[in-house]
Amino acid sequence: MQRRVIGSTAGALAAMALMTPLAHAGSPAKVSVRAEVPAARVETTLTTTRAAIVKDGDRAHSCTGTSVAGALEQATSGDWDATWVDGLGYTVDAIRGLRAPADSSTSWTLWLNGRPSMTGLCDTELHDGDDVLEFLCTSTPDRSSCLNLPLDLTTGRVHLRSDGDYVTQAHVARLKGDGTSTPVAGATIRGGAKPVTTGADGSAQVVLGYPDAALFASRAGDVRSATLHCTLGDGGGSCGDRDRAAPVLAVRGISPGETFATGEGPRMLRGIARDPSGAGVAFRLTRRVDGACAAFDGRRARFKRCGRRGAPLVDAGDGPRWSYLLAARLGPGGYRLVVYATDDAGNRRVVALRFTVEG
Repeated sequence: MQRRVIGSTAGALAAMALMTPLAHAGSPAKVSVRAEVPAARVETTLTTTRAAIVKDGDRAHSCTGTSVAGALEQATSGDWDATWVDGLGYTVDAIRGLRAPADSSTSWTLWLNGRPSMTGLCDTELHDGDDVLEFLCTSTPDRSSCLNLPLDLTTGRVHLRSDGDYVTQAHVARLKGDGTSTPVAGATIRGGAKPVTTGADGSAQVVLGYPDAALFASRAGDVRSATLHCTLGDGGGSCGDRDRAAPVLAVRGISPGETFATGEGPRMLRGIARDPSGAGVAFRLTRRVDGACAAFDGRRARFKRCGRRGAPLVDAGDGPRWSYLLAARLGPGGYRLVVYATDDAGNRRVVALRFTVEG
């Protein structure tokens, strides 16, 4: 029997954006969470926690951190609004400031693993590998489905051509909510060397022009697909719905083992950190002079004696070209610089090097 779609508007669409509190939390799970919000979309992989979620200040209206509500709270850093309805739970009002139009035919909708969820945000406990999607559904006249439906992007094996380009055959389908899908002609696939359009069978060849490409499909009137992260290597590669590739990270202006003349120590720490989803950069810097260890403290903008916890972590921003300007050139001593780049999925790349400034 075909499953009926449940939404968050009145009647048949009421249940999908509602949450009924659970007495017991499940186990933390690694899941993917996506909320389609124009200009502020959410797409991340996270591990749920058991921390209770309360959206209106009333602890009696709590949901488990291992539920969809808990995952949404983590993914948005709490930037979603809800209203409590006795006997039903919370209704989603907005995600990152985006509210449904006053027209009651549009409302926030929950899909789980490619299908509409038959339970609400609070009573849907998550398990490892689950995929959560929230989007604004414009309901069909009979309230059984959405006029706008999620797209699904899949790819084959990545191959290295003789001309040096990495290519893959991609396919776009429109999920119908009952476990079936239909090919989508005219969808645009972005994230490769250039955008491509699918043919009548929903397929297109994509040239991957970056070390770690991130592909997604879109078409007017439908919900864009999840991002596929492609990892490339010698002779080929693969694309998957989880980002497992660490950012590209490099330090510029300082070479491993380099020695700087007196008074010529670096003042600017800089480099590159590239990732399709963006990467945050931080560093630790220690100095040794006559056997004494000092660690750079970013809050005080100076070195202090090394403690048991080691050098503090200093934020260097999140741009593809990261930099940090020290208050003055580094003085004489032996230095160890450790730089970390972390993407939105939690993948981390570390670069460590030593250098010396002569006294």
